Amino acid sequence: MYREANSSESAQSGRSRPTDFRSAIHLPTRQTDRTENIVRAWEGGPLAHLNRLAIPEPDARNGFRFLANGHYFENLLSISVYCDSLSGISGDDREQNPVVADLVTAGKILFTSRHASHVVTPGRICIRDTKTSWDFYCEPATRVRVVTLPRHLVFSGAAGPGSVNGSCLADVSTPEVRFLLNFLEAIEKSSDDLHRSASAQGLAADACTTLFSGMLFGRHASASQDHPDAAVTAARNFIEKNLGSAHLSPAMIAQNVGVPLRTLQRSFSDSDDTIMAFVRRRRLQNAHADLRRLGGTARISEIAARWQFADASHFIRHFKALYGSTPASYLRNLDGRGTPE
Repeated sequence: MYREANSSESAQSGRSRPTDFRSAIHLPTRQTDRTENIVRAWEGGPLAHLNRLAIPEPDARNGFRFLANGHYFENLLSISVYCDSLSGISGDDREQNPVVADLVTAGKILFTSRHASHVVTPGRICIRDTKTSWDFYCEPATRVRVVTLPRHLVFSGAAGPGSVNGSCLADVSTPEVRFLLNFLEAIEKSSDDLHRSASAQGLAADACTTLFSGMLFGRHASASQDHPDAAVTAARNFIEKNLGSAHLSPAMIAQNVGVPLRTLQRSFSDSDDTIMAFVRRRRLQNAHADLRRLGGTARISEIAARWQFADASHFIRHFKALYGSTPASYLRNLDGRGTPE
């Protein structure tokens, strides 16, 4: 799906030559359960960190399209992507997995790991270390700019293990993100020069590495938090620790954060969210992870109760609204590809 550099030319230059990245996948409705076709297309390439892919129902009834184009050089991938509804896992505990930046321009992507969750909407960028496994769900007709770099480059300058964030979410209005976008545009405009100059390729990769490192190492507070409001950050941390509690409520959260309830509600609304919408979304994402982990042994009613949904029908309705299929349909899709580990 993408053209590799000529190996003899690469050896002579001492650097990998830049290649044009092209990937076009079109699956008609009758083939949307054949997601192994997508995995095979990316095997061994810069998108190989994506696995256990599924096209959620009912979006599968409209077929599936994935289109990408851009450049791949010096282990730096920079591509523009169109993707229909897709779920799966990004990363699988391997050191060779890349650090990935996703800048959404249309649609939405949800990322969830053991330690964090991010909702990436238009105008926001998420940078993730994919040595950690991230569950993801991509809405239909999502457009995203994707940039990847080798993990060892980004983390080689870490000041210490405690200083590193495994991910960060930032708005395009932050200075470092604006600089990154301007730099990527310059790369696209200078692609011919990059093809001719090994040193220019190295400079481009080094500059992106510095930007990624600065954001993940927390050197820019505006880029290392989901929301600039400290009350929202504190509330989300408290929510994460108490998602399984039946007593979790906006009043309880505000009291533990130490701010008036109305102030906290207003802070959440500034980011187009509500307190309990965030709680429900995180509970659904945890339930989704349980379904993936348990596979055919999962009991939907038990998972619904574990994550504090009033009953199974309540859970099913909200799960379908977020993931595009019922939990039962999702499990059938998993069984079709093999029960997850």
